[in-house]
Amino acid sequence: MHRFEDAAYREFAELLGKRVAAHAPGWVDNDESDPGIVLIELFAFLTESLLYRANAIPERGRTSAARLAKFALTLANHNAGVTNGTLARPRYFFGQLLGAEDYKLEQDYFRERLRRLNRELQGSGVVRGLEVSVQPDNSGTGHLLSVMPGFALTPRGEEIEVCHAQTVCLPEDGHLLYVVLLYTERPSHPQPTANGQDVQFTRIEERFAIHVEPAAAGDVVILARLLREDRSWQVDDAFKPARAMKFST
Repeated sequence: MHRFEDAAYREFAELLGKRVAAHAPGWVDNDESDPGIVLIELFAFLTESLLYRANAIPERGRTSAARLAKFALTLANHNAGVTNGTLARPRYFFGQLLGAEDYKLEQDYFRERLRRLNRELQGSGVVRGLEVSVQPDNSGTGHLLSVMPGFALTPRGEEIEVCHAQTVCLPEDGHLLYVVLLYTERPSHPQPTANGQDVQFTRIEERFAIHVEPAAAGDVVILARLLREDRSWQVDDAFKPARAMKFST
């Protein structure tokens, strides 16, 4: 047992005073109002309080605390060599208290595995459909972009399904545009929380967006390239969109 565990408050103060005097003789004097003496007595009081609390913990608690500390150090050393791309999933056990973050982690785990599978086995690009065409609008002065239904995979591995034909208005100026398809999400189905005051969305809808941009970058699928000639937009037939691998049945 450590010698401090049976010592009294005054013994702590005297021992600290001797230690300080050995290294800094002029730091304190014998006056009880000296700031150095006050600090020594404060440290002695805190030490005695900590030891009292430690002694109040039963042996079983000490053993559990030591075991948890060992596990924490092991995990800290283990995580030092783990890359940011490592997947993690919840580990459930009886009596566990679960929260929203635990369920989100489980969803994220399976979603990221699916993205990885799509990237590694099928790549990115158009899987089927999504043909692009340009036609005059109702006024006869502008042009509309038409995208047919289809399915695509983004470079990240997100799945995008376009179930119905889509139309986009084209600008009246410019010389080159790319038609890009991107994955989006939108919260929906708002419901009041348990306290009846706040409102939270209970669903996330997986959606898509079609943009026309002068340059294409990021996690998008390029569907076509448009050229403007004689004040009219045309699909560039020389541009071939990337296609994801499609397994035959």
